[in-house]
Amino acid sequence: MSSTRLALICAASLAWSTASPREARAEDVGSLLEILEESVVSGASRSAERESDAPAMSSVITGAQLKLFGIRRLADALTFLASGVFAHDRMSVPEVGARGVALTRDSNSHVLIVLDGMVVNEQGGGAVFLHDIPIEIVDHIEVVLGPGSVLYGAQAMLGVINVVTKKAADHQGIRATLTFGASPPLDESGDIRAPSVEGVGGEGTATLGFGRRFTLLGQPAGVVAAVDVHRFEGPEVSFPKQRLPVLADGVSVMDLGSHAEPGFWGGTVEEQWFRRKAGAFVRLDVGDLSAVAQATRSSWAAPFMDLHENRVGAFDDARNDNTQSLVLASVRYRARLSERIEGVARGYFGYSRIERSRYVVGHDPLVPHVPLDVLDPEQCPRGPSGPCRKEALFLSRWVGLELQARYDWAGDGAFTTMAGLDGRLRTSAYEFVAFDELTGKSYGSDPARTRWHGGGHRLEDEAALGAYVQQTLRLFRPLSLNAGIRVDLDSRIPLEYVANAISPRAALILTPDERVSLKLIYSSAFRAPSFVELYTVSGRLLPNPDGLKPEKVSSLEAVSSFRSGAYSFTAGGFYSDWRDVIELQLLRAKAPSVSRYNNVPGIENYGANLGFETSFLERKLRVGVNSTFAATRRRMSAEQITRNARFGTGDDVPITVAPQVYGNARVSYEVGAGAVSLAAAYMGRRIADQAYYGGDPSNIAPRPEVPPQVELRAAVTGAIPGVKGAGYTLGGQYAFSAHEPYVVGPNQGQPRYLVESGPTADFALKNRLTLFAGIELHLDDDAAAGSPAAAARPSSIATVGRASHGASP
Repeated sequence: MSSTRLALICAASLAWSTASPREARAEDVGSLLEILEESVVSGASRSAERESDAPAMSSVITGAQLKLFGIRRLADALTFLASGVFAHDRMSVPEVGARGVALTRDSNSHVLIVLDGMVVNEQGGGAVFLHDIPIEIVDHIEVVLGPGSVLYGAQAMLGVINVVTKKAADHQGIRATLTFGASPPLDESGDIRAPSVEGVGGEGTATLGFGRRFTLLGQPAGVVAAVDVHRFEGPEVSFPKQRLPVLADGVSVMDLGSHAEPGFWGGTVEEQWFRRKAGAFVRLDVGDLSAVAQATRSSWAAPFMDLHENRVGAFDDARNDNTQSLVLASVRYRARLSERIEGVARGYFGYSRIERSRYVVGHDPLVPHVPLDVLDPEQCPRGPSGPCRKEALFLSRWVGLELQARYDWAGDGAFTTMAGLDGRLRTSAYEFVAFDELTGKSYGSDPARTRWHGGGHRLEDEAALGAYVQQTLRLFRPLSLNAGIRVDLDSRIPLEYVANAISPRAALILTPDERVSLKLIYSSAFRAPSFVELYTVSGRLLPNPDGLKPEKVSSLEAVSSFRSGAYSFTAGGFYSDWRDVIELQLLRAKAPSVSRYNNVPGIENYGANLGFETSFLERKLRVGVNSTFAATRRRMSAEQITRNARFGTGDDVPITVAPQVYGNARVSYEVGAGAVSLAAAYMGRRIADQAYYGGDPSNIAPRPEVPPQVELRAAVTGAIPGVKGAGYTLGGQYAFSAHEPYVVGPNQGQPRYLVESGPTADFALKNRLTLFAGIELHLDDDAAAGSPAAAARPSSIATVGRASHGASP
């Protein structure tokens, strides 16, 4: 270490230690860490700390990196820039997996996404849709791997994604961005076709943001506000045609409308592949008070048939859509009660409305001697001859209060206790309704007997309370301990299962000097059964008569990191054990099929994460690599082992959808006021979702799986000459493999122990190529903002590699 660098560190340390109590909070530790070129994170311990001191393995994606690589979606940020996680697109809303584990179609309910302290996951089913995050005003994204329930409660099983937005000081003035993209059409094999005007897909994003600092009631204050609109219209694609099952008289069991050949599913898709979103965000900081609010309205459609959310619906009809309205709000006040005691109070509110609508043309025949009130038709109920609209509505709203206190026993941060209470009230509801499209009236005449009149429905008022404590102790200079425990009481968890909702964590951290960190971590997390899993009932989905236990995961990991100058290397090994995983299992495979949610034995998972970063040429040239190697097996029940013994299945089977080898690499070079960047993401071979039916091997032959995937993303950014505060982005993204690991069409197979021979599989397609261009305009009336080139510059040498400490939540 040079004498100059040592002097700077000493000066920064002295300035920080002698600051006033109001200024010397944990979040202000960044003044020293900026010199050390290390990320400051807050997601693991809910307080600012060096990444090497955090009791978890984590990675940070900065807002500067998002601009540098032209990234507009959280899913792309995780895939191309984060360590240990991946996101599947599946022609619908993306879903996140981590460390070789993904829970098929869980709507991200096993990962906790936090936006400025607010949990974004809705409280009915735990779902969170990644397009809900406003990328334009993101300061940095912390990806914390491993169980995290000790401070956050339920759902933090795969990890926590902590999104921190910019403060007004970092978002001064008015900012507007406009981005357009285009994608060519795909044929049945997923290959790119020669584009036509009608077949090209389009994507556009427009954002308008504002930030200003001011003084309110004698306190320094700032406001950041943004609105954004996103629209994706998928390119024209084609699926191989699959013959539909037929009745005894040879008539097809389904009528898929005018866009499908009678008796077949498949063909060209032109209308039923889109994502649309409009959102607004505001953040107000006044002294120690911070208020955040967000509202989004989104809709999307997936153009394929499967056994889950797309069982029925006319082929390629835009009325087969999904919509969500989401409103979140949070107010937090931080008070310095004394030199050693700090308190935080946070109140929060959320509302979510999710609706799935399917436009159905065909009618199921009446079942002899079965009254209409117990009939749950796959298509429209027998009645008027017109089509029907089948709707599933899921509502949730919640309000909560969290109180937290931190006591610094010695006054120097070496021995600190944090304790908190988090209580919330929830109301969740669902309703199923089928409407006659011609009359607009629901089916049936007696709402007391017929589910299709008022719809199957249920409403529950629920409560949850969590209490946690975390102790940090620096035993002596190089060795520290971070230990905590949380206990959750939830009306969804019976008292006999409360032990499953106790979440301990302990981390032993050795830091011989500022360059080396060694961690040994034990942690656990849980997920309570969701309202959807506990209470949703239809003729094809039955309740579990024994109830459902909370899911539980325990993890042991060791992490080492080394930093020297511009070089940073991280390596970690992990082992996790998942128990009582909740899964939708098939009770009867033959039509009409019947399912219910069950607790299954669980998952065993182990592997390693590696990461490397460096820079050259005065840090203008930056390089980074992340990789994950995992081995993940799903345990089978004794009954499954017995009934599949003749197939040589064994005691466990591989997990579906999740790659066991994956990672990313990136390189960027700053040129003047602009930059050139290239990122690559790799996923190894992935077994498709329908390879197993709840652990039982499927009769689809050969076993459905998709080949390895490599995606490239390139971008060029810079200032527009002669236009003050204006910048541009040009780039493209290309996927080498055509398919995602999801089986589409009526050929979904059946458990092999029931029917040994089965169909071959077709897969969801990947949007192979997108070319994009964008412009950004920054009008800043603050003279301190710097030159026009600096205003338009997509990144800065000082901040592109780490999080801004001032934006910690």
